[in-house]
Amino acid sequence: MTYVPALNTVQAELRYLWSTQKCENVLYFQASAGMTTALMTTLGGALITWWNTNFKPRASSLLSLTEVYLTDLSTQTSPTVSVVTGLPSAGSDVTESMPFNVTIAVSFRTNNRGRSGRGRNYVAGLTEGLVNGNAPIPSYQTAAVAAYQALIGAGTFVAGLQWCIVSRFSNHLPRAQALVQPVTVALLADTTCDSMRRRLPGRGR
Repeated sequence: MTYVPALNTVQAELRYLWSTQKCENVLYFQASAGMTTALMTTLGGALITWWNTNFKPRASSLLSLTEVYLTDLSTQTSPTVSVVTGLPSAGSDVTESMPFNVTIAVSFRTNNRGRSGRGRNYVAGLTEGLVNGNAPIPSYQTAAVAAYQALIGAGTFVAGLQWCIVSRFSNHLPRAQALVQPVTVALLADTTCDSMRRRLPGRGR
C-alpha cells in the first residue's frame, strides 16, 4: 500500500505491559516549525511525566509503562526515537485489577465532523475500586478527561507541538497526504465501561 505522509507529525506510542500482556495507546502531535529527534525526545519524556502524574497513581500495580516509541510520519524513512528514561513505571494501585479488557474510552474531537475528525484512547489499568457497577467512579472519570484536556492547544503540552488527529483515508481510499487536525476537546461519549478484548491475556499477539 502507498505510504501516506503526515508532514511534521509524530506518532507517539505509549507501550505498556499489563502482567504478561502487551498493550498501547497512540497519540499524535504536529510540529509548528519542523520535526526533529530532539523535539521527539522531549515529547517522549513529557509523556512519561504525564502518565506518571495522571494515571500511575490510579493504575493497577500489574500495569507498567515500558516505553514511549515515537515515529516521524513525514516520510517513510523519517527517524524514530525510543524514550525509556525512568521506565518501567508501574501503577501504584495494589487493589484487585479488573479483567484486562475492562477500560474507559476517552474521545478526542476536532472542529470538524466525521470519523476523520475524531479519535480515542482506551485507558488501561482499571482496578475494582475504580469501578462501580458498569461505570468508573465519577472522580476517575473527571481525572481521566482532565489529563487529556491538558494536552490541548498549540505549545500547551510541549513547546512547538500541538496535539492532533491524523486521518490517512477518505471514503476508504488513501489520501495523497494525511489530514492533520488539532484536537479541540477531550470527553467521555458515555460513562459505561468499554471492552478492549485484544488486551485479554493471549490476545493480539
